[in-house]
Amino acid sequence: MIHDQINKPRVDIHSKTNISYWSSELKCSEEELLYCISKVGSSVIAIESYLHMNKSLLQVWSTRNIAI
Repeated sequence: MIHDQINKPRVDIHSKTNISYWSSELKCSEEELLYCISKVGSSVIAIESYLHMNKSLLQVWSTRNIAI
């Protein structure tokens, strides 16, 4: 059952397991993942694109420890 949820093309923000899985898959922190979701929605493709285009900005954001 969990694998069915993980294989969906969207991140389920209500599932800690799903958030952990996708942050690992996308090589970002859970905070970065949730930030991306707030910007582009929960589509894994949109999140992946946003991460790719904004990785340097996200790295600066996470090192400064600024609240979302």
